[in-house]
Amino acid sequence: MDMRDVDLNLLVALEALLSQRSVTRAAQQLGLSQPAMSAALARLRTLFNDPLLLRTARGMLPTAKGVELAAPVKQVLDEIGRIVSQAGVFDPARAEVTFTITASDYVEFTILPRLVDHLEARAPGCRLAVRPISFATLPEQLERGEVDLAVVSATNAPENTRLRPLYPEWFVCAVRRGHPRATKQVTLDEFCALEHVLISPSGGAFVAQTDAALAALGRSRSVRLSVPHFLLIPEILARSDMMAVVPERLARAHADRLHIMEVPFELPPFTIAQVWHERTHRDPARVWLRQALADLMEKDGATLSRIPRQHKRSRRGDRRATQAV
Repeated sequence: MDMRDVDLNLLVALEALLSQRSVTRAAQQLGLSQPAMSAALARLRTLFNDPLLLRTARGMLPTAKGVELAAPVKQVLDEIGRIVSQAGVFDPARAEVTFTITASDYVEFTILPRLVDHLEARAPGCRLAVRPISFATLPEQLERGEVDLAVVSATNAPENTRLRPLYPEWFVCAVRRGHPRATKQVTLDEFCALEHVLISPSGGAFVAQTDAALAALGRSRSVRLSVPHFLLIPEILARSDMMAVVPERLARAHADRLHIMEVPFELPPFTIAQVWHERTHRDPARVWLRQALADLMEKDGATLSRIPRQHKRSRRGDRRATQAV
């Protein structure tokens, strides 16, 4: 028997016939006419090559084959019903799912502590795998399902992906506490005179978005050190007289060691967003993860302390915002 030739509705009819032992009552149970139920019984007899139900003085009685089919048919229909009823439902308290996220170390630092706490409290059976960001391979990772969610600058989102903003971010200047230039506001001349450490996740770059903005003003800075990880910056600044341009949340997290100032020229902010592929767009577990992360960062934004912003901030994002500054 080829399963492609089997109409599953016939199994629903068979279960009703075997439980009701009456064509009339089975038809009423399923909301069918009696002729339609009789036709279904005829097809079932052909399918199983057995009468299945016989008319007797005491009504319809199942044959041995009918008795044999009753339990497995009910089990199959119950299982199908369970699958259908659970479609679109995700119970984090009982789920055992592994989520895979990719992000820069700055974004990991910002979101992961909150997300891990949330998973432990709400989804204790779920696991979280965090992968380093690779912009070159990100589209393929999302498409192949190797990564469920990328958390990146919105303008770095690959084409043909879904996107949901998480939070806005601004750049600030940071130096160590006690630095000779640890004043209320660094001037453009002071900024350009200092030596800088630059974040270049791809490695080796000594020119970045900050330098492009300075070049537009006819100015330049001296970049002494280029490092691939944001989280190295606080350690380097604390031990030197260098300056860095970093995301505000990163600087604020190390405010006990770093003095934070406004960037003395226009440097566009950027938006961190969660990005995913269409293949996981409707998956209940991934929908829950994305909503949980959005809720967590909304609460974070509501409590984030703000530094004074003396000059006008642009609201445009920049494609290079979280790659090199």
